[in-house]
Amino acid sequence: MANLKQLLGGLTKVDGINTAIVVGRDGFVIDSAGSGNDAEALGAIVATALGSSEVMGTELRVGGLRQVLLEYASGTIVLSTLGAEAILAVVADTAANLGNVRYNVKKMSPDFERVL
Repeated sequence: MANLKQLLGGLTKVDGINTAIVVGRDGFVIDSAGSGNDAEALGAIVATALGSSEVMGTELRVGGLRQVLLEYASGTIVLSTLGAEAILAVVADTAANLGNVRYNVKKMSPDFERVL
């Protein structure tokens, strides 16, 4: 069975993904892989963003949050819940195939949950 660092490294090998990070709901980084981003700052921001998105879903009565996709001028961030206690965040560049990024995050999420 792969460990957390190996799983994160596997995600960063997907075309276009440059950072993968697992964050606790409290914003503290559990582990990360890749380059180009301040993991500690990203962790705090990810926890806040996911919390806000969950409140929106609750208020609109659309069910539990699974994944958030944020598109920016220079890249995309995909946030995915990992059980009740953790969040997977992936940062991809503008050339990334977003369908492939989302597919790999969804496909690998059960592995992350098993390791956590």
